[in-house]
Amino acid sequence: MQGDHMVTVRPSGVSFAVTSGETVFAAAARAGLLWPTICGGNGNCGTCCSQIIDGRDGCLPIGEHEFETLSTVLRAPTDGSRRLACQLRIETDVTVQRRGVRPRPLTAECEELL
Repeated sequence: MQGDHMVTVRPSGVSFAVTSGETVFAAAARAGLLWPTICGGNGNCGTCCSQIIDGRDGCLPIGEHEFETLSTVLRAPTDGSRRLACQLRIETDVTVQRRGVRPRPLTAECEELL
């Protein structure tokens, strides 16, 4: 698809496409990946916080809600080096560091079809 950018996650090495305007978290879910979260991607818990390894200049600016969660809940830097995947939108390929990102396990119903 035109306008797609790739996100690569370390250390797992998984990669997936993110469409224009889509969050990294939503794109990961669409790609069948589980991204650690407690709040379900609402930007409240900070569990999806990821370190930007490469492509930081291609990340859209931190919004007010993300800034608040990073600064008050996580007490993390707000310089763009750490971002909430559920709020992060990108304009270029990006590499992030976040342990626990993995393929969604197959359900029993899916396994029967294989």
